[in-house]
Amino acid sequence: MSKKLEYGVLLGIYGALLTDKQRQIMELYYDDDLSLGEIADDLGISRQGVHDAVKKGSDALDEYEQKLGLSKLEQQRHNELLEIKELALAVLDECQQKNYARTIAQKAITLLEELDRRLEEYEITQYTDDV
Repeated sequence: MSKKLEYGVLLGIYGALLTDKQRQIMELYYDDDLSLGEIADDLGISRQGVHDAVKKGSDALDEYEQKLGLSKLEQQRHNELLEIKELALAVLDECQQKNYARTIAQKAITLLEELDRRLEEYEITQYTDDV
């Protein structure tokens, strides 16, 4: 994952813990992908001031993640759902090879549909929390 994307995710999780000004600058830099100069012009502050705010904000986000680990937990949850989906697909594949396993195959399909719904919910939540 790129640094900008990583900090965008951390900002979505921990952004409320930053000062209003830091959060605004971080959102402009990481979410809106504005340059330091563009942000400085928009906010009427120096480029160095923007740089310092981004650096302090990034350090704070790193510290929050190090102490709380919420981003890591979310990634683990997502990976676990993907592993379960992979296992369910393997069960479905095996059931489809054996004609007598139709009820098991139907349950595997139901499980896969639920996993897809949860994975989609995870993706939507991850990106809408940033807005």
